[in-house]
Amino acid sequence: MSEKINLENLDAQIDRLVKQRLIAEIVFKGITPWWGGDYNGFTSNYVDEEEIVGRLRWFLRTVYNRFCVNNLSDYEEAERRVSEYLGSTNNKSIYTFKVRNVKVRNGNYSYLQRVSFILQGKPRDLQDRFLPKNVDVLVLDIYSRKASNYDKIIIDGLLITLAFLGIGKGANRGFGRFIPINCDNLQNTVCNNIIKGDIIGAFSKFYDEFKNEEKCNKVNKWIESAVPLAPLTQTSEDSISKTGCKNSEINTLLDIIQTALLKSTLKENSYNMNVKDPGPFIHTWIYGLPRHSKVPRKINQCSMDVEKDNLSVKDEEVKKLQKMGYFELNGDKLVEPRRQSMLIISPVFDGNTYSIYVLPFLSLKDNEEELNKLVHKGIHITSNIIHLASVKSILKGNNLIGTETQLINKRSDLSKGNLQTLIVNYIRELILNISKQCKGNTTSLKIDKSRVTSRSQGKSGGGYLRK
Repeated sequence: MSEKINLENLDAQIDRLVKQRLIAEIVFKGITPWWGGDYNGFTSNYVDEEEIVGRLRWFLRTVYNRFCVNNLSDYEEAERRVSEYLGSTNNKSIYTFKVRNVKVRNGNYSYLQRVSFILQGKPRDLQDRFLPKNVDVLVLDIYSRKASNYDKIIIDGLLITLAFLGIGKGANRGFGRFIPINCDNLQNTVCNNIIKGDIIGAFSKFYDEFKNEEKCNKVNKWIESAVPLAPLTQTSEDSISKTGCKNSEINTLLDIIQTALLKSTLKENSYNMNVKDPGPFIHTWIYGLPRHSKVPRKINQCSMDVEKDNLSVKDEEVKKLQKMGYFELNGDKLVEPRRQSMLIISPVFDGNTYSIYVLPFLSLKDNEEELNKLVHKGIHITSNIIHLASVKSILKGNNLIGTETQLINKRSDLSKGNLQTLIVNYIRELILNISKQCKGNTTSLKIDKSRVTSRSQGKSGGGYLRK
């Protein structure tokens, strides 16, 4: 006669086995709006584990590239190492991540500049489904299928990823930040640094742990790399930088971040130009791509002349694009470039207020390759010209027309020269413009809402109109 199975005892045994493999149970709260989406672009009510792991994997690769790899030409060496503990198509991950007990509520974020831009053209009855949301609680369980020396790297790397790099849409611009509610059972981790808002301390502690475990002692240079390197913590051109911006209102800071990145802001604040003046020499592509604006309907490109500086592209190819700004020249075709920004701009919460930091994940060699392919398209209405010029030639002060030849000299340090120097100068200018936007505001900032729609009118996007 078979022995009767005690299901309660079996459940208890399974529960014990699962808990033996549980290396961390972390309760997070969202400190900036979360903008995670599904395949339709609608904001989801659930934070996906794959999104978190993907961002963590990217971060760990940048750290490995900074301190360990010998070959900086691609991700292969770093990916091979990170895959040993986070897995790949051919290798099972040591760790499993499980999100549960997510508590999400709607927030009033439709007036934020970045959000308003996304909502343009969306049916009014569907707009609420595209809005960012507040995440009050998110519980993340981390399991390990075997004993591993990487537990601390995974836990601390994940804490830093969620607190300072963010997840979801707009993560590089301040959305999707989460911090632990408390540091119970997280002793000897970066948790306390995060709760105190000590971003430098958190990164420094994590880097020391990482280098000790991986037995790495390199400090690779971004100017020799074709892949992004994690930011340093000591004073250098590619270290984490605190801006002069501090505010208790996160919505204010998110708009400040967005405004500081616009070409119109550089025109007005940095060049002392009119926002409608042409600015192909203002290299906002350094802040990430795509960057373009729509050609207004009133403009008939078919009737315009094309000045293209001996570029191997047909006039018809230039005219059929209903956008201005940056494109890649691929043979005789213009294609939209996509490059993740090298700069993560992060609001850091210290328990009472937020401060904005800039985290540079820099590389030079891949950007030099991109520069060889980039062209800029602008429209001059008064002279009835569509102007297409290679960005590389613009960096040399060549192939400019009209007033551009004078305007470029207003800020030669941001307009001409070698790419390495320009990247450094644009980071400094970004920090300065963030501080300018924030100066004198402690609780709120009046944002010029006209800038939200001006991108679609060619006033602050990648292109320009000269009226």
